[in-house]
Amino acid sequence: MLCCVPLQRATSLTLRYIWALLGPGLFLSLLVCTVPSARGQSVPAENASVVSKVEPPNWWIGLTPEVMLLLSGRNLEATRVSCNLPAVTVSHTQSSANGNYLFVWLEISKQAKPGTVVCRISTPNGSNASFELPLSARTQSLGKFRGISEDDVIYLIMPDRFANGDPRNDDPKEPPGTFDRSKSRAYHGGDLAGIRQHLDYLQDLGVTALWLTPVVKNYGAQSYHGYGAVDFYAVEPHLGTLQEYQDLVVEAHRRHMKILFDVVPNHVGPNHPWVLDPPAPEWFHGTLQNHGNTTAPFAGSFYGKPDTQRIADPFETLVDPHAPPNLWRNLTTGWFAGILPDMNTENPLVAQYLLQNSIWWTQSSGLDGFRVDTFPYVPRRFWEGWHAGLRGVYPNLTTLGEVFHPDPSVTSFFVGGQKRFDGIDSGLSTVFDYPLYFALRDVLLKSAPVGRITDVLRHDSLYMHPDSLITFFGNHDVTRFANEVGGSPGKIKLAFGLTLTLRGIPQLYYGDEIALAGGGDPENRRDFPGGWVDDSKNAFTEAGRNAQQQEIFSYVQSLLRIRREHLALRSGALWDLYADDSSFVFVRVSDEDRILVAFNNSAQARELQIPVRNTPVQDALEFSLLSGKGNAVRFRGNIKITMPPLSVSIFSLN
Repeated sequence: MLCCVPLQRATSLTLRYIWALLGPGLFLSLLVCTVPSARGQSVPAENASVVSKVEPPNWWIGLTPEVMLLLSGRNLEATRVSCNLPAVTVSHTQSSANGNYLFVWLEISKQAKPGTVVCRISTPNGSNASFELPLSARTQSLGKFRGISEDDVIYLIMPDRFANGDPRNDDPKEPPGTFDRSKSRAYHGGDLAGIRQHLDYLQDLGVTALWLTPVVKNYGAQSYHGYGAVDFYAVEPHLGTLQEYQDLVVEAHRRHMKILFDVVPNHVGPNHPWVLDPPAPEWFHGTLQNHGNTTAPFAGSFYGKPDTQRIADPFETLVDPHAPPNLWRNLTTGWFAGILPDMNTENPLVAQYLLQNSIWWTQSSGLDGFRVDTFPYVPRRFWEGWHAGLRGVYPNLTTLGEVFHPDPSVTSFFVGGQKRFDGIDSGLSTVFDYPLYFALRDVLLKSAPVGRITDVLRHDSLYMHPDSLITFFGNHDVTRFANEVGGSPGKIKLAFGLTLTLRGIPQLYYGDEIALAGGGDPENRRDFPGGWVDDSKNAFTEAGRNAQQQEIFSYVQSLLRIRREHLALRSGALWDLYADDSSFVFVRVSDEDRILVAFNNSAQARELQIPVRNTPVQDALEFSLLSGKGNAVRFRGNIKITMPPLSVSIFSLN
């Protein structure tokens, strides 16, 4: 046990001996017990300065010219902060009114050497404290920071529900009693080790990129989803450790698979320490006692919808150049659902903290991109600065924004690449194609006209790069396709057939490849069968799948193989050849090949004669069937296509 040493009376030789024996961290911690004041009087322990946490916990030489540290503790009203390395200088500091936080801006010279910076804090009451910041050299970027392209297929995983690779982390000490597979909203034990152990399965399926829902530390019995952060710099203990996350990224990269990090700058969890004690004034929009609500109702009649229809999240107002701020301010300043504390990203301190956090995760793990949660709820000026700062370090990173809305004129507004009416370029790489999601579900499950799909596609001119839109028919926020009325195995195959052949970058939701059942939240987040040692069936193996599961798995696997083998299906131009109430025929064209896709949503077989003059198909003579049971031939200058009921047929054109 350490005892306090009256350091003011120790000789320099004694001090050097204690420093060598204990190291800088423990040596300086002695000052917490009793610290001499400027007049030689000891400061009582309760008035001593204490640093309990440093964010970020480490940094890299040459990464950024400056890093803003947020120190947590007590009695941190600094009068002076100095560091032991001449290559690291303190430009300025700012403490909270109660002394529980101290911001310290460090300028790090490119001539600095790897090692640990030790900095000393002097305070008005004469007490002193210290903190350390490890500095590292940047590692090689080969195989990292690659971004997502049209060649990729994204697989969305909720780590807690995929596979339990290490039962030792099932029930951490804090908070206790959070693990219970019998409860749909409790932790179930899935973790990072489980994902790493099943990379063979994912690679065999044919996906090339993994999107994990947030892995940062949460706190609560129902926080398995990860969207209620209490520590932006720690991995959730139920999922594993930072080292395990880094190992997962390394192993994925070794297999030429990419990793997307789910980032949530909009809000924190209700249990975050900041909620009761924010680091700075206006750290949040509002307070625990007085705050807005993002779901404040909005009259649908404002935009010509029925008077009785209330719009919970009126993104329309954000893209409306004529809308006064009072129409959209709840979206960008309200607490999400009235519960999750809204970060005030207009505050420069908050903006720098969040940007540095994203840079830290990218550099420490070698990420390839970010899935950005609740994108419209964060003011666009923040996104402009965040992307500029991020791309200044990692120019190839891809950012995928969540804009949950069925109208392309709304979703397209948030994509970067051009300034909008507000003079802001958000910088966002692309968005999830929710308009196509809604159209696919309406067509396949509600018998909407198939022309709804082409109606969405005709809005592609609103996007600078429509081929980069993220296409999908299921995710963790909606009812499982298999559980929707009409969501038969045959319909699931149609959904995959369209998603994996239309333009865009496909995203699959874990378990949909075996028609995993599940209703609304949280039933849409069931455990993957076979991810736990006591599961009766193991759908990670062919032997563990029933006939229906294997049929769908094999179908998805074959579609991904076809997509991988044909450039036209990944990045080829899309031509709509025919669409009506029940059928859709289109062709994908690249310099290397041409692929024809015929979709029939009718319960009856159909035969179509389609004019192809002045299209890329006009000189096609042979149609080789790649998938499905349809038939296509030249007939009097047209193409005659025969389509079985409820089918997708794919042809290679020669």
